[in-house]
Amino acid sequence: MTVPPEPSLDPAQPEQRMELFARLLASCQRKVFLYIMALVHNPTDAEEILQETNLVLWRKFEQYRPGTDFVQWACRVAYYEVLKYREKKAHQEHLFSSDFLERFADEVEQFLQEADVRREALSSCMEKLRPQDRQLLWHRYQPQASTRSVAEAFGRSVQGVRKSLHRIRMTLLECIRRRLAQESR
Repeated sequence: MTVPPEPSLDPAQPEQRMELFARLLASCQRKVFLYIMALVHNPTDAEEILQETNLVLWRKFEQYRPGTDFVQWACRVAYYEVLKYREKKAHQEHLFSSDFLERFADEVEQFLQEADVRREALSSCMEKLRPQDRQLLWHRYQPQASTRSVAEAFGRSVQGVRKSLHRIRMTLLECIRRRLAQESR
């Protein structure tokens, strides 16, 4: 998915600045939340840290350079908010060392960046599947669907559906691996 180029910020245009901030913030909230969750493992705390992060992002938005990776910048701000959270919580519970947290934060940030590439590869590979294979997958991954319910809906045996799903998943996996290998060259 290509992101349209960001307009340059004109300090004399506060509406333009707010609109750009809102657009960038909305596009990265899920990733920043997942990044924070990976570091604190508590959804309630992660939500609180995310809100603090959003406030800091707004306060420091003039420091953001359009055209750079907003998600990476937001995750770096979130990292510092996690550190503040840890300082407040340090007397209540035993936490990981700051060195470990920093290394882990870098890993999570890298994972989030790679997730977009993998998601795009999956989308491209899904388009290459036969329509009946896409339909079988779509039905299987609906809420409360099971292999048995899909087999009944398609008039097939459970074992036959399992084999088909396995074959489709392996096809997707191989396609994604090839696509990622091509993109890393």
